This record gives sequence, structure tokens and C-alpha cells, in this order.
Amino acid sequence: MAVDRDGTALAAMADPRVEIIIADLEDGSAWPLGERRFAGIVVTNYLHRPLLPHLARALAPGGILIYETFAAGNERFGKPSNPAFLLAPGELLAFAQEQDLTVLGYFSGEVGRPKPAMVQRLAARLTDVAAT
Repeated sequence: MAVDRDGTALAAMADPRVEIIIADLEDGSAWPLGERRFAGIVVTNYLHRPLLPHLARALAPGGILIYETFAAGNERFGKPSNPAFLLAPGELLAFAQEQDLTVLGYFSGEVGRPKPAMVQRLAARLTDVAAT
């Protein structure tokens, strides 16, 4: 599944195995995925803080969230430079803790590729409540 407000951007993913959902996740509309749960969710280079709890709730028990986006300090490399689009120090770790996710891996710092940037990366699992 792929979700974006830009149908043209999603057209490149046209494949019968990929469900395409055109939705603006930032316009205040209802969460477009309803009560669906997923074994894996990947978010890259995107930050809209009101969506973070929705992402955690959309994980199936045992599901994995992989999240990477820009962090504070990225201003020195260019855009994004607006603090609204930059993670604060430790913000992804705090989010995982608030949502009772088990952190599998975390990185916060400077990367050189594909271009120099400050990023945070998180891999976290929703505990499988049936197994506990």
C-alpha cells in the first residue's frame, strides 16, 4: 500500500500488488486507513506530528515501524530547515516510549548519502500482546 496526496507521484508505483490511496494526511480529514492493521509501516523523509499516534495504532501486534526523517541541525545543509519539519533531539525515541513500542534500533546524527543531512532513524516493534 502507498498513501500520498499526489496521485501523479503514486502513479510510478502502479502495480496490481500495490494498493494506492490518494489522501491528504494533513488536511484534518479522518485517518484514511480506518481500523486496518499492518505488519510493517515505513515512513521516510516526512513529518506531520499529529499522524504519529495513528501510525502506532495501525501496527498489528508484532508489527514493525521503520521511520526516518530529518532532524534538528539539518538547517546547515539546506531544506528542510523549518523546525516544524525537523525532529527534536530524541523525539522518535520519546514517541516509541509513549506508544509502548519496543525499540529495535535507533540512530540520530549526520549522514553523507544520498546527500549530507541530519536524520533520526527508528525501527520499533509493537509487542505481540498474545505472546505476553
